[in-house]
Amino acid sequence: MFATRHTRQRLVVAGLTLAALVVGALLLRTELLDTTLQSVVYDKAIDVGNPPLANQVTIIALDDKTVDQYRYPLPHQAYTDLLRALKPQNPSVIAFDVAFYDAAQNAEEDRALAAAIRDSGNVILAMQGTGGATRGDHVERYPSVLLPIPVLREAAAGLAAVNIYPDPDGRVRFSQLIIEGPDGTTYYSLPLVTAAKKVRADLSSARRTDDILTVSAPLGDRVMPIDRRGGMSIYYAAPPAPGPSECGDKTYFCVVSMRDVINGTVSPDLITGRAIFIGAHSLSAVPDSYPVPNSGADKMFGVEIWANATQSILTNRYPVLKQSDAATGAQLLVVTLAGLLLVLRWRLYGFIGALVLLVVYVLGAYILFALQTQGAIGAGPVEVPSIAYVVPAVFWWVILQGYMLVEEQITVTRTRNTFGRFVTPSVARTIIDREEAGKLALGGEEKRVTVLFGDIRGFTTISEGLTPGILLGHLNHYFDGMVDIVNRYEGTVNKYNGDNIMVLWGAPLEVKGQARKAVECALEMQRWIVSEREKGGPDVSFGFGINTGPVVAGFLGAKGRMDYTVIGDTVNVASRLTSADIARRDQVAVSDETLREIGDDVEAVDLGAVLVKGRTEPVRCWQINRLGQVATPKPAPAPDVPIGRAAIAGYH
Repeated sequence: MFATRHTRQRLVVAGLTLAALVVGALLLRTELLDTTLQSVVYDKAIDVGNPPLANQVTIIALDDKTVDQYRYPLPHQAYTDLLRALKPQNPSVIAFDVAFYDAAQNAEEDRALAAAIRDSGNVILAMQGTGGATRGDHVERYPSVLLPIPVLREAAAGLAAVNIYPDPDGRVRFSQLIIEGPDGTTYYSLPLVTAAKKVRADLSSARRTDDILTVSAPLGDRVMPIDRRGGMSIYYAAPPAPGPSECGDKTYFCVVSMRDVINGTVSPDLITGRAIFIGAHSLSAVPDSYPVPNSGADKMFGVEIWANATQSILTNRYPVLKQSDAATGAQLLVVTLAGLLLVLRWRLYGFIGALVLLVVYVLGAYILFALQTQGAIGAGPVEVPSIAYVVPAVFWWVILQGYMLVEEQITVTRTRNTFGRFVTPSVARTIIDREEAGKLALGGEEKRVTVLFGDIRGFTTISEGLTPGILLGHLNHYFDGMVDIVNRYEGTVNKYNGDNIMVLWGAPLEVKGQARKAVECALEMQRWIVSEREKGGPDVSFGFGINTGPVVAGFLGAKGRMDYTVIGDTVNVASRLTSADIARRDQVAVSDETLREIGDDVEAVDLGAVLVKGRTEPVRCWQINRLGQVATPKPAPAPDVPIGRAAIAGYH
């Protein structure tokens, strides 16, 4: 049985492991967890990565102080003033996250701004795709676009897309690298164009191979992962900056007020050689802000999102939402199987151990990711651990734990049933209860019980004419019928001893009216035995002896092998009463003690008295012909001479 059970458990483990892999493969193919649980994993990875922030980007904030100096919306003259202030400080590139889609009321302002843009020679202006985009081959196509007014567009060093699309949960995790307009014109994103200008890369030579976009640059090609939307995941190197400052805290991107730059109060060190982003930041009138992976409950302004995306490109650090399918599947297999084996081996403790294993896996995955993102320059794409696709292993552990509990319950029930075939249910319950309570040990307790012995009359003669197999079949048939009757009368079969049976009332379980039930049971058994004999069965008859009194009841034997039984004078007397000269064929004999406890509605025959070993006074014996509505089918006449000679009897 155990070999079969162990084989079955191993098959269940194998089946659950296979199911975990199949379900995991389906989840990976459908990307079902990408925008839910895996996005949460991604956010945490970005938050714990914390790479060093290079001094390559400065954000010039169109903030409330700037609006106070000019007005809102800012006149184009303000941007002209800004570009003239920046010119002598030699920024490497100036990127506007500002819409110049409408001409100024004064055309002279537009001409002056165009002249400043042309004079700078490194200004990137924003454009947008509008309308419902359709997905192409690693690009999104828009039915219309918004472009800067022609005079500014012609003066700019380039145009760049500033479309922001949050994930379903509202957080911005990726930046489009490429979009297409309605005429098929390709527009690159503001971060990509800005980074390309800073490293003097040639976007006209950009080429895509599968999920990789390569851009040639003097110091080496820039290789970026690109998804089917034409975008890349942003590595947020810094959380949202609290606002314009002196840029002493390296935790945040350097953010300075546009007013301060125009007024010349910003250090040239924060401008020279840097990529400059200009856009709304800390501006009450423009809520251009979004939740991002490392913003917590705060939001990040759009211009700061572009700064982070540009930082990803400049430092060659590109987070990938999850690991490859092969790596994810391998981790799922190892974690799932290890947890299942732990549960199989140690049940609940194994399940707890499996949870600890999962925690170690998660912590290790995050630590490995953090180590891969250290250093001034990254190693390219860095895969965020596919924790969301491995965590469902817990589901399969729970299923196995539930299966093991059900199987153990079935096994316990089967054990109880099997146990009950060798001991009566009441003894089985007593043994199991004491075992669970830690009290199963040798020893006994005093109880008042009624003991019944039954002995086959003429067994030797019957056995001589039958083969052993047929003889055992007859014995088992009669004992089976008798035990059914014993159970109905709440008796406990204590043992079989060859051709006799011993039954208890009052041990191990208390039984109300034990003596009466024992006698009624004996009379009922005699009626059944006689009816079976009259149906053509073998000439089998029993004599039953019953006595009531104190005994010592408990477990007798050795620590490795013990039996529940009762011992004492009461047992000896009951055994003596089954003698053929007392409990004659088809009769029930009881002691005086039992007779006094069974009530007055009884028909009894005085059989005399018998001496029992260990007693000085003889024991008075009675033959019970009827008790209540139960009567013996073949009552024997009273003996011609009452029993009185000194017969010595002991325990059968």
